[in-house]
Amino acid sequence: MDNLRDYIVELTKRMVRERTVNYNPADFPEGSGPDGMKSPGEEYKVVNILKEELQKAKIPYKIYAKDEKRPNIMAYVGKNLPGYKKLLVVLHTDTVPSGVREDWSFDPFEPFEKNGKLFGRGVLDNKGPLASSFATLLKLKERENEIKGQFIFGAFADEEVEAGYGFDWVLDQNLIECTDALIPDIAGSMKTINIAEKGRVLFRVKFKGLSAHAMDPSKGVSAIYCASNFLNKLQYFNFSYKEHPVLTPPTFNPGLIKGGEAPNAVPAYCEVAVDVRYLPGMDLEVMKGELEGVIKDTILPGASYTIEMEGNLPPSEVKADSPMVKIIKEFVPDAEIVGSGGITFAKFLVLKGIEAVGWAPGDEATYHKPDEEISVDELCTFSEYLEKLSLKVCNMES
Repeated sequence: MDNLRDYIVELTKRMVRERTVNYNPADFPEGSGPDGMKSPGEEYKVVNILKEELQKAKIPYKIYAKDEKRPNIMAYVGKNLPGYKKLLVVLHTDTVPSGVREDWSFDPFEPFEKNGKLFGRGVLDNKGPLASSFATLLKLKERENEIKGQFIFGAFADEEVEAGYGFDWVLDQNLIECTDALIPDIAGSMKTINIAEKGRVLFRVKFKGLSAHAMDPSKGVSAIYCASNFLNKLQYFNFSYKEHPVLTPPTFNPGLIKGGEAPNAVPAYCEVAVDVRYLPGMDLEVMKGELEGVIKDTILPGASYTIEMEGNLPPSEVKADSPMVKIIKEFVPDAEIVGSGGITFAKFLVLKGIEAVGWAPGDEATYHKPDEEISVDELCTFSEYLEKLSLKVCNMES
């Protein structure tokens, strides 16, 4: 590769111009998604670019797709000798919507470089790091005879919504074989190494009151007032927990409320959906009981409730002195070991017993925001570090 910088910049621009905006179709009329999308993701647009580049470089690859418009691609470099490590680098090809156009200083899908930075929807999350990692793949191809194990590049669909077309689907099909993994999707300007992720569970609290005519609300029991009382007390509540070395305390977010039948009727029904991010060692039934304590303290006489759990993803973590962390610290000795309340591909790998950590270029300040940006120098540096890291890991015995 003659010019790493130019390659990364141009590949990022090509991918950003292709709109691969992901969204929940239930939120939009059929065929009229955000940013002019006719269907969610359409990640095939980026996969076609990568496939073209892989064919030029004569790098073997495989494509797996539950939906032909939403393919996943993996490429392979190395001798793949028995007994040596296989390092998977996992990125995604979809983006979030651009949002309100007036909030942007430029067209989100006309990327450009200015003052050493790339601008456009997806340059940070995750197409810039994807281009940087892909450049590493090409460089490793030139040194393939030095790689006893295997370097696996993966670009997956459907990370932003996780509707079952991307990494989780490929993993569940047992189509991924690796010993270690790196996820360049946490920003942090390569100064943070993410080793732990909180668990996530949704609690649905449903209040049942008594309907009545609005001309005399005293004859009814308002389920909305029940929910209001519950939410007021929830502001000052927290679960019981033990502190974790890198994860912040558990959080909850009552992000969705549904209730009422008509303005002129006392509401007999109200539902509150509470998103909870919890720590290793916390018990779901204990958490449920503690939430019920808040409900019982605030519910109105004559009302009832139910509380249900759904969508549980357990916490995940690897050791702070794991081999991958130690190797990263050889390049960035002052990198901080951190945890996250979010969910990345690392969680699914760790829960299957594969050591996976997050480490990436980019400043999180413009994650999912207008005027998204990333430093070109960071993308180049990351590619260089990743090449050295991969050569080391892929020559280690498994």
